[in-house]
Order: sequence, then structure tokens, then C-alpha cells
Amino acid sequence: MTTSKLFLSTLLSFVFLFSSAQKTKTNALVTAGPMLGYAEHTECLIWVQTKCARQVQVQYKVKGTTGSWSSQSNSVSNAPECQPNNVKFVIENLQMGTAYEYQILLDGVIQKFNYPLVFKTKVLWEWRTSPPDFTFMLGSCLYINDSAYDRPGKPYGGSYQILNSMTKTPADFMLWLGDNTYLREADYSSKSGILHRYQHTRALPELQPFLAKMNHYATWDDHDYGDNDANKSYELKQATLAAFTSYWGNKTYGENGEGVYGNFRFSDAEFFLLDDRWFRDESELNEQKIAKTHLGTQQLSWLKDKLKHSRASFKFVVVGGQFINENTDKESFNLYQKERQEIIQFIIDQKISGVMFLSGDRHHTEILKNDKTLATLGYPLFDLTCSSITAGPSNVLSGSEAQNPQRVPSTLVAENNFCTITISGPKRGERKLNITCYDSKGIVKWGFVISESELKAIGTK
Repeated sequence: MTTSKLFLSTLLSFVFLFSSAQKTKTNALVTAGPMLGYAEHTECLIWVQTKCARQVQVQYKVKGTTGSWSSQSNSVSNAPECQPNNVKFVIENLQMGTAYEYQILLDGVIQKFNYPLVFKTKVLWEWRTSPPDFTFMLGSCLYINDSAYDRPGKPYGGSYQILNSMTKTPADFMLWLGDNTYLREADYSSKSGILHRYQHTRALPELQPFLAKMNHYATWDDHDYGDNDANKSYELKQATLAAFTSYWGNKTYGENGEGVYGNFRFSDAEFFLLDDRWFRDESELNEQKIAKTHLGTQQLSWLKDKLKHSRASFKFVVVGGQFINENTDKESFNLYQKERQEIIQFIIDQKISGVMFLSGDRHHTEILKNDKTLATLGYPLFDLTCSSITAGPSNVLSGSEAQNPQRVPSTLVAENNFCTITISGPKRGERKLNITCYDSKGIVKWGFVISESELKAIGTK
């Protein structure tokens, strides 16, 4: 080969490689996120979904400082179809009680967002100060319309402006109570359908600022697990488990590779996220004729151990379906009455203070109260149901539950809504829960306060 031909060949090769690199950088983009997952004293999880990027990098530093950025990188396989890839960064060795700013780089290019990217680590308060006051948000039933898959007629999903209201409402983290996406008939029949639905929901533009605003913790219910009212026999539950763990940022999921249950602590509260699907027997089985379980032996044992071990002022048991409701024929613990009573009796026998249930699913919001435990436990058991964010509201007002005697007066909301709980007070023993329900515009519908002293078990200090 002559010198001129060699030079031309080298030049063409360089142009080809440069063009390819430029094309990769041009096509690489963030398709969802970033989302903040769990946070602890010295680490935090950041989730982001990208497309066509060969390398995804997060850079971070203490907020407001002028020092250099620390960084963490992930190499991403560049599939021929250039499909979205979920990337999780667990940022370690952070300073406690500190705010950090961060940025996302794709193939070395800083990505631009029109909202700040900030995460915070937990404060070490134990043996030093009173518990920090904090607020968390909660809700369930996020239905995103998709005309090719939806039923004919009026769309089931509502306005997405509620997500803007949630973003503007101050809170330290969001607690997703299940039905965080809605698998349709064409979705839950295949792994590819499941992945499509999770991807479609997560990519909603109105959702992105909210994902970045605060930390997010989640459990599931039937619609993000499988088909309607699905139980342990759902044939693709391994696929939905893989999708759920890929799209959420909890610290742990289940035990022995089974289920999505887990727990986390924040200030003087502890949260027990239950899985009401993985081990669940069919709800329509007659429990007078056959033993059936809602949570399964493994998870039920875990819950009892965790509740008894907890030293939290408030112990929130989080489950997709209602726990307290004795006046419904809908999917709930009312169809598993023996197991519900076993849990209640355990709380009574072990004199466990501060237990409250949080649930979703029902497409309406309410606080239910079980006064039957007053004489034996020393306090009533409450169940706050918060639903739905965008899915169609229920017809509870026209049904048999319109006058549920267990309902705390004036807490029924049958429109799209979300809730917050603020925990505050000068010291342990004098803390209180301030529960607030908001409509889709962020306007307060009602408020309700429960003092720590109202949730004390008999015989405890």
C-alpha cells in the first residue's frame, strides 16, 4: 500500500470512529430519573434509566462547596436495539447528616435538568438529641393512560397535575403503597409486557421532578405484581420481582429470593413493608373449610420478630390492602380473618406500643379504627388507607361501605388524592402524628392528629 493510500485509509478510519463516538454521545439520553432510593447515615442509592449510553457516571460533592467532585461510574452494555438500561449507584462513605449535590454524566457529557439534584444522609441523633421531626408522603394507585392497551371508553387514569402538587409539598421521603403501575392484560402475560409497563409508567414526564425531589420506598399490590387479585400461583412472579427490584431503590427485598418485603427506620419511626402477593393463598378460598394465609409463614414470622425487636416510637405496618376493615367484601385482611386476628393477638400479648397500619388499593382514602383492642391492648388500632393518585376513584359513596362504622368521621375522600404524615414533638413520649390528606391540586381535605401517648400498650412505660 502506498503512503498516500495508507494515509487515506487511516483518515477514513479516524473519521468513522469519530462519527461513531459522536453518534453515541448524541443518542445517549436519560429516559427516566434520576430517582433517589433509600438513604442511610453514610450512603444513598441513586437510580437512573438511560438509553444508548456506553458509560453512566454520577458525580457528587457536599452541597455549596467549591471542591472537586467525587465520582462513580457504571459501564452499560450497548444493545443493538439501544434499549433503556436501569442503573443503580450506591454512594458510600458519605458524611452523616449532610446534603450533597450531584450530576449525571452519559459518556462524559453532563446531563441537564430543570430542577436541582440533591440528596441527604441521615442524622445520627440517638443518645445525642431528641428525635428529629420529619414528614413523609404516601399514596397508591398510579395509573398512566396508554391508549393501545387501555379498555375502550373514558381513560381510567386521571390528570397528572397531582404529581406536580406532590412535588411542591414538603416531605423527606415518599412511601409507595402498591399498584405503583398497572399491568394490563397484554402486559402480565409475558416478561416483555411486564417490562414495557414498568418502563412506560416510569418515563412519564410529570413524574421526573418528583422522583428527584425526595427518597422513595415501595411495596407492591396486585397490579404491579400480576393480574387482578393475583396470588402466589401467578406464573410470572419471578419476572415481576425482577422488574420491581430493577425499578425501585429499597435497601432489601424479601428473604431467600422470595418477595419484596423489608423494613427501614427514619428518626424514631420504623416501617415494615409487607408483601401481600408472593405467599398469598387465593382470597376466595373459604377459610372456614381450609387454612389459608395472606402473608405466608416465612413473612409472618419475620413481621413478628421485627415488631417485637423494634424500639421505635411509631411502628408503621405497610401493606397493599386494608388490614382493619371488618365491613368489606373487597380484597383485604377481612378475607383472611384468622391471620389478622393472629397478628392482633401477637401485638396484644407482646404489649407492643405505637403500631399503626398504612394501606392503599381501595381508590379512596379513609382512616379506620378498631376499638376492640382498647381493653386488651390499651389503645385502638388505626389503618390509614391512602388511594388513589391517578387511578379512577371508587364508588364507595354508593355502596355498603358508605357508612362504615369503623371510619373516623370526615376522613373519607373519594377523589384523586395523596397524604402526608408529620412526626414531631420535643422528646420521646411526647411525639405526635399529624396526618393530612390533599386533593390533586394540593388543597387540604382534612387533618387528624394521633399522640404517641394514645398508642401506649397496657403495662408499658
